Amino acid sequence: EDDDLQLHALRPGWKEFVQRRAFGRFQCSQCLHGWSSARVHILFHMCRSQGWGMVRMRTFRQTCRRCAEPRLEEPQFSEETMEKLLHNLVLKILQYFYHVPIQPSELVEVVVDVPVRGPHDSARCEGCQLGVC
Repeated sequence: EDDDLQLHALRPGWKEFVQRRAFGRFQCSQCLHGWSSARVHILFHMCRSQGWGMVRMRTFRQTCRRCAEPRLEEPQFSEETMEKLLHNLVLKILQYFYHVPIQPSELVEVVVDVPVRGPHDSARCEGCQLGVC
């Protein structure tokens, strides 16, 4: 994990993949209010050199709407969501570094069919503030 990763700010030889619209759950560390979001974005930067590879990732956080001075909270993902995220990441690694042709339809949707109330709160989303959403 690397909270300093920036969209389109790549080191030489690195590739980027943004997983958009993953389903995540949040809990405020101050008031313990919980909420879900179907618009959690994860930024991956990856490279391959001399037979080894490295993946750095950044999950974009959200703040609580109930607290006067909220903290940015990390999303939590279900095992099913994590499997889908990793599936998509592996496909991108195969495409970028092993030149395996990947069709967009092979990437799986990471949104879970769980009701999420209300619109996306852009003012409380770190991804929106940084231009990722």
